[in-house]
Amino acid sequence: MYIFINGKKALFKNQFKYSDSKDLDSNNCEHQMTRSVNIYDSEEKVNTYYVDGKFVAADKAVIPVDDLAVLRGVGVCDLMRTYKGKPYFLREHVDRLNQSASKIDLNIKWRCNEIEQIILQTLEHNQPIDEANIRVVITGGSSPDFMTPQHPRLIVMITQIPPIPAFWYEKGVKVITVKAQRNIPEAKSLSYIPATIALKTAKSQNAIEALYVDAQGFVTEGTTSNLFAFINGELFTADKNVLKGITRKVILSLTEKMFKVNFKALHIDELVKADEVFITGTNKGLVPVVQIDETIIGDGTPGKNTKSIIKELDAHTLGFKQDL
Repeated sequence: MYIFINGKKALFKNQFKYSDSKDLDSNNCEHQMTRSVNIYDSEEKVNTYYVDGKFVAADKAVIPVDDLAVLRGVGVCDLMRTYKGKPYFLREHVDRLNQSASKIDLNIKWRCNEIEQIILQTLEHNQPIDEANIRVVITGGSSPDFMTPQHPRLIVMITQIPPIPAFWYEKGVKVITVKAQRNIPEAKSLSYIPATIALKTAKSQNAIEALYVDAQGFVTEGTTSNLFAFINGELFTADKNVLKGITRKVILSLTEKMFKVNFKALHIDELVKADEVFITGTNKGLVPVVQIDETIIGDGTPGKNTKSIIKELDAHTLGFKQDL
């Protein structure tokens, strides 16, 4: 028996061949990237996924229902995007995927450069898309005792990035707060139940994101984003018990010479009094926040510091070059 992943039909041939080299530990990334060579034939390069060793049409992509990802939510994932058809910070995302696997004690058989090559090959099997989502999943695999991970599966999915309303960036957005935290914040695991519930609540309140608040009242991160705030010209962002996003990393590199940066989670009482607030994420980039719950932030419009970072980020992405 199988579960299906929706998509469109495409023809596939052959199978990825892995290197026999065993000089790298499965959870230690040492990047030895080489240019990807397309050795595959495809008659229809539309919505082709990589699933457990094969390139398959999206509507034929299946995994057994006894996989622990289905039964227990065991597995890790990562989401990256492309700019100009090239993966944005591919190596950093694969590093994080690997680190997530380590955090949940999931031993994987692929070296980092092998995963990178599979991602590039999957892109080649699809029609060229300037801005695409790349979802990478490593499942817990099938297990005789239905509990212990033994044979993880690797999945790569390529999809078009859905359009984001322009007003998010021009006028800012509303977010809400929820009292919740992810079980292992540093790992991007498949367990998204708290996020799913929180985002459903956010949408019911005309908000686009929900921020996690811990038991002590400190706001750490969003369900799918990192959180930043300006107070008296200084930038604040949490550094502990959060998933350290790749966009967050870029923002920090761009702002280190622009502002004083404080790695500190803000209490909810401090956050709602901040001069400016914004969130960041792979899909959304940098989004100004002008309302948290029922409180208006600043004057209710994107602040000048936030706008200056958006400008720097735009320049960075326009000049982005991935060394493949």
